Amino acid sequence: MKKFILIFLIFEFLLSFDYFTIKKAEKYFNSGMYEKAAKEFLKIDSQEAVLNAANSYYKAKMYQKAIKLYDKIHKKSLLFDKFYNQGNAYAMLGKYEKAVSLYKKALKIKKDKDAMYNLKLLEKLLKKRQKKENKQNNKNQKKSQNKQKNKKNTNPKKKNDKNQKTRKTNKNEHKKNTKNGKKEHKKNKKQQAEQEKALQNKKPFHKKTVKKEFAKTKESNTSDIRLKFYEKRIKNLNFNTLLIPLKGE
Repeated sequence: MKKFILIFLIFEFLLSFDYFTIKKAEKYFNSGMYEKAAKEFLKIDSQEAVLNAANSYYKAKMYQKAIKLYDKIHKKSLLFDKFYNQGNAYAMLGKYEKAVSLYKKALKIKKDKDAMYNLKLLEKLLKKRQKKENKQNNKNQKKSQNKQKNKKNTNPKKKNDKNQKTRKTNKNEHKKNTKNGKKEHKKNKKQQAEQEKALQNKKPFHKKTVKKEFAKTKESNTSDIRLKFYEKRIKNLNFNTLLIPLKGE
């Protein structure tokens, strides 16, 4: 009888310990202290606690640690949440093919709108990536082919003949340029003199017109800068912002 009472007391003590740790972990999680929450969840010996710890590391953007903990979950009732959340973690790391395979595993267990959405999103992104890679490969192949053709066509004898011709033409052009330069110099002097006379006869410009023109240029410049800023922001937006969040929180 005494042994039974001792076992019961020990069991109650352990339950109370788990209760306080769970409460502590939940407080950390709700206050955004995800890394601390994960450490508290790991003190509890249960698969549910491991899932919560993995989700906490995911929230803390510590995706590698989250993935390792998801691998430790084997309970059937938690497998859907495991595969779905692990898929999200791989997606955040940019490993889209692995994420796709995990979403498919999750959908075999249960049909889910969020999992389907994320799966289709990543499949579209992978197709776009493949198209870009194929275009780049084709460009690189064309460049390499053109280089090889140019190497075959260029002979040292032809190059020397071309260089001699270019030297002769350069000399002749230099002589022509010197003659033309003298003529142009005389013309420029006459033009300058005429411009100076014209400027003397002109009326002075008003400050108001200058201010208006300056304001117009300033407005156009600011609008251009804003457009460029928003374009950059749109380009930098990752598809990860569209991923639907974790399950089993």
